[in-house]
Amino acid sequence: MNKARVRILSINLVLLLAVLGAGFWGYSVLHPKAAPVATQTATVSRGDVTATVSATGKVISPSDVGLAPLVAGTLMKLNVKVGDHVTAGEELAQIDTTNLTTALASANASLVNAKAAVAALVPTKTKAEQAQADLQLSQAQAALALAKKNQADNTALTQANSASYQQSVDSAKKALDDATANAALAAKTYQTSVDAAALNYNNYEGLYGPSGITVPFCQSIDTINGNCTQLISYWSTWQNALTTQTSSLLKDKQNLDNLTTTYNNALLTQKNNLAKDAVTIAGYASSVQSAQNALDNLIASTNVAMQPAKQSAIDSAQAQLANAQAAYDQAKRNLDAATIKAPVAGDVASISTAVGGNVPTTSAPATTSANATGFIVLTNVSSLEVTGSFSEADAAKIKAGQPATYTFDALSGVNATGKVIGVDLLPTTSGGVTSYNATFSIDGTVPGLKPGMTATPTVEVGVATGVINVTAQAVTTRGTRATVNIVTKMKGKEVLTPTRVVVGLKGDSADEIQSGLKVGDVVALPSVVRTTSTNGFAVGGVPGGLGGGAAAFGGGGFGGGAGGGRNGG
Repeated sequence: MNKARVRILSINLVLLLAVLGAGFWGYSVLHPKAAPVATQTATVSRGDVTATVSATGKVISPSDVGLAPLVAGTLMKLNVKVGDHVTAGEELAQIDTTNLTTALASANASLVNAKAAVAALVPTKTKAEQAQADLQLSQAQAALALAKKNQADNTALTQANSASYQQSVDSAKKALDDATANAALAAKTYQTSVDAAALNYNNYEGLYGPSGITVPFCQSIDTINGNCTQLISYWSTWQNALTTQTSSLLKDKQNLDNLTTTYNNALLTQKNNLAKDAVTIAGYASSVQSAQNALDNLIASTNVAMQPAKQSAIDSAQAQLANAQAAYDQAKRNLDAATIKAPVAGDVASISTAVGGNVPTTSAPATTSANATGFIVLTNVSSLEVTGSFSEADAAKIKAGQPATYTFDALSGVNATGKVIGVDLLPTTSGGVTSYNATFSIDGTVPGLKPGMTATPTVEVGVATGVINVTAQAVTTRGTRATVNIVTKMKGKEVLTPTRVVVGLKGDSADEIQSGLKVGDVVALPSVVRTTSTNGFAVGGVPGGLGGGAAAFGGGGFGGGAGGGRNGG
């Protein structure tokens, strides 16, 4: 072999080695070895396991009361505003009663006629019955006469009171007018005094001022100067007049302000007293009407025919009487309901109509629910509650009477306790997801808590006391089979042994182990193995499962590459 051939072979060999070296280096960079990861473990212990369920809910006022009249009408008077606290029986608003009063009068007339028709058809009364009827009639007439007398006496009294109220107003107005006129005259007098004093000073200062006799000059010298003495006297008189004018005008103004206040108070007192007297007179008028109705009804009932009528006619008349009585009772309820009163104590949550607007009707005087509606809604009439929506699985674990705890988004750091009141029997379905609403009571009072706030109720649905348990992350569940990886040492290396366990209560953070483990056993937790290139970039990530990278079971451990924990498999 000649030297040229040997040289060519040597060069080719060097080139081949260089290519192989570069290829190996590139492969090593792109496919680095997995970095060893220490197995994360947990120790089996004995203690308590607790399971809870929770949901996002709302604070509600379960007994809100919605108020509205039985017949729609125009709002004439509104005595409250949103946020006011009211007591039971307090008058909140007044609806226009013009049409309702007319309807009641018409129903009363129909009722009187129907009673008279029935009375004319029934058999004649006995002497004893007639004597009793006469006594009742006499008493009813006396009651009517007394009611009319009381009405007349109090009408005269209120008329006298009205004149007295007006006299107080007139007296206050005259005092104000006189003081106003006197103040105007006094202001002219004050100004005249000021003008006279100013004129004396200006005249004297005009005579001697050109020769240097001025107030500043006179105030600066220590010697007695007759002209200066006179000039200072005129100047002081002028200043005193100005001071007196200012002080007197202020006093006059204060006097006028006081008299104005007195006059306005007299007007307000007159208005309030007239309103009170009007209510009083209306009450006496109502008493007269009631006494008249009682007398009319009694007269109708005593108007007995001599001979009984046929039963069919009596039945018909009594049916008409029943209808007339029902119509009268309804008209009376409608009129009474025009004055809207608070049935219970509470806070005014909403008012839907302003004075002059139309108040909508309702089928009942007051409705009570967590979502009450009405012209006026009262809230905080009883204890607040919490509602929450739970999944099917969680709802199946909740029962009435279970203890619960609450947190509130709007009240940082505030916790409360209570109990489950009940779970709805019917589900709520939204977007294909079925849930059930549960209602909770709240123990005591929570400062600052209001209806509508967001709450998180948490219910303890299971507890196992003093049991063997392990963190839930260590348990892998596939169907009904649950396993853990027990960690032991063999020749200095960790060995993971898959072991089947029987799980009791599945808690929030730990599971009860009924068999398969003992206290002190060490079990593996899920881990993730990542490889990193020499330039610091991750080029591969392989889930290590329970014990990934350990020597046992092919290096991957039991469940290597699976998503361990209770959701594994």
